[in-house]
Amino acid sequence: MTAWQEVEKHWTELKLKVRSQWPRLTNVEIHRIGGKRDVLAQNLEMDYGITHAEAEQQIDSFLRTLAPPRAAK
Repeated sequence: MTAWQEVEKHWTELKLKVRSQWPRLTNVEIHRIGGKRDVLAQNLEMDYGITHAEAEQQIDSFLRTLAPPRAAK
């Protein structure tokens, strides 16, 4: 799973991983985010005092943790 659309589709199952990755996010924020990447980025900016670019980088890193490992050739 790498595309954000997959995260949005499976938000209910991934909420705990998101909360684990960013523990400052409240349950109310997690509910409001509802799988929307832009809303997650906005919350990260506010809660962690980071720039939009930093929030996007963190989200991209999070996505990579969800991707299945690639088979060695």
